[in-house]
Amino acid sequence: MPIPWLVSNYSVSEDGLTYEFVLHENVTFHDGEPLTADDVKFTVEYFKEYPKSRFTNPLGVIESLEVQSDTEFTMTLSSASANFMIQPLADLPVLPEHIWSEINDPDESDNNIGSGPYKLSEHRSGEYYQLEANKDYFLGEPPIGEIVLPIVEDTTALFTALRSGELDAVSANVSPELVEQFESSPNVEIIQGAGFSTTLLQLNADRYPMTETAFRNAISLAIDRQYLIDTILLGYAQEGSPGFIHPSSPFYNDELSIEHNLDTARQTLTDVGFEDTNGDGFIEGQNGEEVTLEMLVYSNSPTRIRTAEIITEWMNEIGINTSVRAMDMTTVDSLVWPEFDVSQGRDFDLSIWGWSSTMQLFPDRMAELFHSDPSIGSVNIGGYSNEEFDELAETLIETVSQDEREQLINEIQTLVANETPNVPLYYQNIINAYNPNVFDGYTFQIGKGIINKLSFVTSENTNSEEEAKTDEEEQGRWTQKPLEKIMREIM
Repeated sequence: MPIPWLVSNYSVSEDGLTYEFVLHENVTFHDGEPLTADDVKFTVEYFKEYPKSRFTNPLGVIESLEVQSDTEFTMTLSSASANFMIQPLADLPVLPEHIWSEINDPDESDNNIGSGPYKLSEHRSGEYYQLEANKDYFLGEPPIGEIVLPIVEDTTALFTALRSGELDAVSANVSPELVEQFESSPNVEIIQGAGFSTTLLQLNADRYPMTETAFRNAISLAIDRQYLIDTILLGYAQEGSPGFIHPSSPFYNDELSIEHNLDTARQTLTDVGFEDTNGDGFIEGQNGEEVTLEMLVYSNSPTRIRTAEIITEWMNEIGINTSVRAMDMTTVDSLVWPEFDVSQGRDFDLSIWGWSSTMQLFPDRMAELFHSDPSIGSVNIGGYSNEEFDELAETLIETVSQDEREQLINEIQTLVANETPNVPLYYQNIINAYNPNVFDGYTFQIGKGIINKLSFVTSENTNSEEEAKTDEEEQGRWTQKPLEKIMREIM
């Protein structure tokens, strides 16, 4: 769950339609102007007037926003939204009205005045960003005076610079094979934890024989996820859940599992009519033709290529004639997700695919992944269609009761595990490296790593002297906690 940052207190009505907020009193923008409730109201109205990026649609549920004072305001929603605190509230930047009210073409503006702990002092496109501490930050002056973020695309050069002391930390994930080498260096510290990015085998459920549930299940049974983790990632990952949701999520259904078993996979195929009738080792489909599939993979990802090769061996063992085709990212994307619009269809059999950590942000995103209506299932790249899933997903979106939501989320995960619209393979750990001799105050945030706001604010000032005494069920489960606890809980 998100934690309050700009607000000192808030409350939510029983029907989930009215949110009352109180801002911290001493928040200012980087130019010294105060951040007030009027700026919040202006921001909501601005993004509605000028549709931009990911912010506009989530704000559509706000029916009205009334300002009571410089620090107090009330939002009224047109319908209850269980994830309103996450998106848009934890995602939305507050725009300074005194600047943006004069800007009627946001695409042409390069204004970067914000209210955060650091402000952009210099930027050279493609080279670096330079940030300086906001000494007037409302939570106290940040512990680091200046942060330089160079853009280094070559990962070999990146880690070489870290070892030599030219860089103090890297945001890129350390390759598993480099961990032992880095751990032996006195100038490098390794810290790792759960990452929410999902690597999976995407099936085109819109193309025979992937249209058949039993066929999809057989593929899942053939895959030994732990072997992939041990062999390719040297253990630095967690097994993919058949219900998609990450094991570290509070919504994870821990009763689901898939046992790797080639014999069971073969029998599953035989039971529904997929058999090898000519003795060549490969099965024919119900149409009498040999099943021949192609697995797409990015040519610039050795990890994914090796994953594809191993999975292909297992699929061939159970009689599914499968080959790997490595192509550039743009070509693969154009076949799997043409113009990033699922309504335009797809042209592939199988693909090693990945979703970023944001897809695990809240369980309602399962609707985006698997709902058959493209306006809801906006990332249903496999074309999966199931009426029962659609009904459950639509009910979940409209449900705000925590108990009812948990039951629905468990049901959805169970259905997904049984239906296998895709095969989650693993969630690779985030492995970060930094020089502890320069700065050792990083906070590891689950799903993000060490480069996050919690690492660069003064920890003693993040806890209010007046601890929030609110009921967790009624007020979005908000409690203010020390950073060492927050880092283990925030997603």
